[in-house]
Amino acid sequence: MKQKSIYLVATYIMKPKDHVNTSRKGWKDDPANIRYDEKVEITKGLKNRDASSANVILDLSQLAINRNTFQTDRSFDELFRYYFNNYNKYLIPVMGQLHPDYLDKLAKEIEEEITAIPSDPTSVEAEYEEVAAK
Repeated sequence: MKQKSIYLVATYIMKPKDHVNTSRKGWKDDPANIRYDEKVEITKGLKNRDASSANVILDLSQLAINRNTFQTDRSFDELFRYYFNNYNKYLIPVMGQLHPDYLDKLAKEIEEEITAIPSDPTSVEAEYEEVAAK
């Protein structure tokens, strides 16, 4: 029996921001007038409607991008990192079973980024004062 892949399927719905007058012609042309609702699912196998209507489909089993209609220059790692930052509660158990080594690598990268942030508040204040003085 053929095993089905596990997918992350994301669909985005464009909506006007609250302050936008939609009766004005060309309101969609300004990106500042638009917000997106994000619907993310983790599924076993793909439905026909997902394959045709989803904006982003990541094959978590193969660590590959199946579909990306937004920022097409992004790699799997970049896209996965975005979703991991926002949906790690759901992705950790799945990726822990599928690719624990990939999850460990990602955790190390995040840990390195966190340790690179200055922890001394006086150094941050000094940098701020230096920038503010210019």
